[in-house]
Amino acid sequence: MERAMTSELSSSSKSRAGAWIARRSFLLLIYLLLVILAFSMIFPYLWMLANSFKSRTDFFTNPYSLIPMPPTLSTYQDALNIGRMNVYMVNSLLYAGTVLLVQLFINSLAAYAFARVDFPGREALFLAVLATLMLPGSVTLIPTFLIAHALGLTNTFWGVVIPGFASAFGIFLLRQFFLNIPRELEDAAWIDGSGFFSTYWRIMVPLAKPAMVTLGVFIFLSEWSSFVWPLIVLSDWKKYPVTVGIALFRDVNAIDWPSVFAGSTIVSFPIIILFIIAQEYIIGGISLSGLKG
Repeated sequence: MERAMTSELSSSSKSRAGAWIARRSFLLLIYLLLVILAFSMIFPYLWMLANSFKSRTDFFTNPYSLIPMPPTLSTYQDALNIGRMNVYMVNSLLYAGTVLLVQLFINSLAAYAFARVDFPGREALFLAVLATLMLPGSVTLIPTFLIAHALGLTNTFWGVVIPGFASAFGIFLLRQFFLNIPRELEDAAWIDGSGFFSTYWRIMVPLAKPAMVTLGVFIFLSEWSSFVWPLIVLSDWKKYPVTVGIALFRDVNAIDWPSVFAGSTIVSFPIIILFIIAQEYIIGGISLSGLKG
């Protein structure tokens, strides 16, 4: 009897040990895959950063080395002086900042109306807005340019930013967030005498801060990396954003890749800083916006 119990205990212990080893092995494999994936995503940026400190001779001698021998800052001087990255960055900040502010206001106001205001055809109109997400940008590119040309907006600041003043994705994201806010808060505001816009501005917008920050990051990144539309609508290099400016600098300095990498590194700094500051809001905003349909 004792031998049977001892045998069962030994078998149970071995089973638990085997399950523990299998679970640990699986987690180790997952972590290893995540490390490989993270490295594959980080390495291109590290390679670009390392080559931005190399001289032209060092780059062509050791293009895949991550250690500049010796490091130099002349590439950054060339990117700013010859490549005019400072001009292009100011332009991109103006374009992205304008679209960011206007689109947040328009998207949030439209999203609040779709989430809370009962009007005839609301659901059909919302589905029509969502349907535009299925249209690739190339389909509307030529009609948008023809409209901008007819209105005299080509090669102007407003010609770059006006097409980005509204977004179906932004309306959808904020609407999902507004649906999660209790109606009791709005009812209390209405009882206190607040109107539609006052309730939206003083109650809903502050509560939607995580979603607004998340959408703001997406808007900024989209406008900062926009290339095709500014290339088509602009003809004056002084108005180019950084994306077009980098392409122009690369074409003019095809053999000076370290300076091109320096310009690309300068351009990427605002994006990295923005993501570091807003990463908590991005995770929280996406999570909360998907709780209710």
